[in-house]
Amino acid sequence: MDEDSGPAVSRGGVIEPVNRAAIANERNQTPKPEGQYYELRDPFAEVTYRTKTIEDMIAKAEQLGASRFYAVSHDGKRTPVNKVNGAWQRADKPWSRGGSTIAIVYGVGEVLRGKSDYDPVFGSTTMGGDTVSAAIRAAADDRDVKAILLRVDSPGGSYVASDTIWRETVLTKKAGKPLIVSMGNLAGSGGYFVAMSADKIVAQPGTITASIGVLGGKLLTTEMWKKLGLSWDEVHTSAPSTMFTGTSDYTPQQWDKFQQWLDRVYVDFTSKVAEGRKLPKEKVLTIAKGRIWSGQDGKDLGLVDELGGLDVALRLAKEAAKIPAGDEVDVVVYPRKRTLLEALGKKRPENSENEAFAKLAVELARELAPAVAALRQAGVLGPGPGVLSMPPVGRAD
Repeated sequence: MDEDSGPAVSRGGVIEPVNRAAIANERNQTPKPEGQYYELRDPFAEVTYRTKTIEDMIAKAEQLGASRFYAVSHDGKRTPVNKVNGAWQRADKPWSRGGSTIAIVYGVGEVLRGKSDYDPVFGSTTMGGDTVSAAIRAAADDRDVKAILLRVDSPGGSYVASDTIWRETVLTKKAGKPLIVSMGNLAGSGGYFVAMSADKIVAQPGTITASIGVLGGKLLTTEMWKKLGLSWDEVHTSAPSTMFTGTSDYTPQQWDKFQQWLDRVYVDFTSKVAEGRKLPKEKVLTIAKGRIWSGQDGKDLGLVDELGGLDVALRLAKEAAKIPAGDEVDVVVYPRKRTLLEALGKKRPENSENEAFAKLAVELARELAPAVAALRQAGVLGPGPGVLSMPPVGRAD
C-alpha cells in the first residue's frame, strides 16, 4: 500500500482502502458522500478510517484504543461520538437530553437465572433473568418513558431465565408501551427467545440469529475420575435423583423423561415464535430445528422486521411512541444508575491491600480463562450451558 492510501469505507463489514488525498478533498468540496458515515483518524499511523455503520466503526475504535470518532452527515456536519464510562454516546441528537425519554435495556452475554454479572475468568458478561426483566418492568412502569429499546447480544442459555425475560416483554406490550429489539452480532436460541415477542426486531444483515431449538445432555466423567484415582459414593432417595449427575449414565426411564422435557421446551419455543411473530406454526417448524440464520435471512423469513443498528431501532421506537422524527429524545439506560446519595453510601475498600489483591485476582483469572472456558464447556466445572444455548461458533483467523 502506498503512502497516500489507507483503510476507508466499510462494505459488508470489510474496511477497504481509499486514497487519503481524495478523502481530504472530499471533506472540503462537493459532492459529499450519500447518507451518513463514520470517520476515525489514527494520528500514529496517519491513516483515516471510514465506515458506513456505527458498529464497524466502534469495532475499529476498540481495536485502536480510540475514545472518539465522528459521525459525518450528508451535508458534511461532523458530530463527535465519545466513549463515556465504557459506552459510546453521540454528542448530539438523538442522544441529547431535553426531549421525550426512551429507555434502553442491555441484554448481553449468556442468559442465566439471577442477576446480570461480569465474569473476570471468562472476560464476559451474563444476561441475568432477574436483572433484565426488572429493568424492563421498571421502564414500563415509568410514565416518562415513551418506548423501550432492548439491545440483545447473546448466544442464549437458561430456558427459565429466557422465559422470565420473554414474559416481561409480553406484559410490557399488553401495558401499551412500545418495545423494540435491536440485535447485535449474535441473538440466537435464548437470545432470540427474549426478543421474539417485541413490537419490532431490528438486526444487522450479518447478525447470527434464530437457532430456534433446544439442546441438552450431560458429560459422563466416571472414567476421568478413575484415571485421577478418585471415586464417588452417593446417597439418594429415589431413582430419578441421579438424573443429572455426571458419574452415572441416564437410565432408560431417566432418558425418556429427559427427552419429554426437551420436547416440551421445543414445543413452547416454536409456539411462542409463531404467536410473537404472527407466523403459521408449520412455517416456524420448517425454519426452526436449531438452525441459525443471518439477519438478512431472518428478515426474508419473517423472524426480523428491519435491517440496521441502534439508529434504526431508535427511529422505530420514536415512530411507535408517536414522537416526531425531528424531536430530540433522552435515551436512558435501565436499570438506572444509583443516585448520588446511594453512591456515597457505598462501602469503600477497607484498605488499599484489598484493592490490590482484587486487581491481582482479575489478572490471574484472565490468564486462566482459556483453560477454564474449555473445562466449563466440557461440563467438568459445574453444569454445562443451558438448553437454550447455541453450540460454540468458531472464529475465523
